[in-house]
Amino acid sequence: MMNDLTWDEFCELYFDTAKKYAAINIQKLRKNNGEFDKRVDLDYVADAAVLSALEKVYEHFDSARGVKITTLLSTIVHNEIVDEMKKETKKASIQQDIDGLKAAIRESEYDGSGEARERLIPRLRTAIAKLSPSDQVILSYYLADKDSYVAKSVQALNVNEGYVSVRRNRIFERLPKLMEMTRSQYRQIFYELEGPMIAGDSSSLRNYIPGAEFTTIRTHVANPIMPSINLDAMAAQLLALVCE
Repeated sequence: MMNDLTWDEFCELYFDTAKKYAAINIQKLRKNNGEFDKRVDLDYVADAAVLSALEKVYEHFDSARGVKITTLLSTIVHNEIVDEMKKETKKASIQQDIDGLKAAIRESEYDGSGEARERLIPRLRTAIAKLSPSDQVILSYYLADKDSYVAKSVQALNVNEGYVSVRRNRIFERLPKLMEMTRSQYRQIFYELEGPMIAGDSSSLRNYIPGAEFTTIRTHVANPIMPSINLDAMAAQLLALVCE
């Protein structure tokens, strides 16, 4: 740790150097267009890497090891750029994935109230129930832990990592459409809940707003791959993810 310099003094000496190292690494990324996601804010990545690198060098530098501060700073800035790119790329990917779902939830007039939640959770639960069992497994692991879902899905489904990542994208692309209900599905819900008389009453259908009773389509079918999957819990987790 630095004992002879305050943090401000240290930054005055090495901040510009760290910025230069970050600019060099970012320039390399820009030249290799296929190596970074264009949605990532590279200026943010550079700033985050510089600050983190300076903090680590200030905290851990030991002159007795015979390494120059600038050499150590260059290495750490590079490593931080790589780490920040991974984090921001992941965030950008997730954001794009859930944009369609966010739009669907906005269209449902969800305002965060308890009443709106009671209407929306069953719709999300029903949408999840329409996914294939394997997709439910992937989504369940993803909602529980974004960092470990790939490894757990690979083990549970005996597939490769690339498959899991692609399916995650497809799941979020499909969910908004799966939240939509056709007229025949509304009739099915009314039939199962209220009987054939209401199911045949088209005027009731015109006034129907999906509510807490919106639970019937496949929600009772256990997942054969992971019987412990809880659709209600997944729906609540999904709503929390989209609205965080």
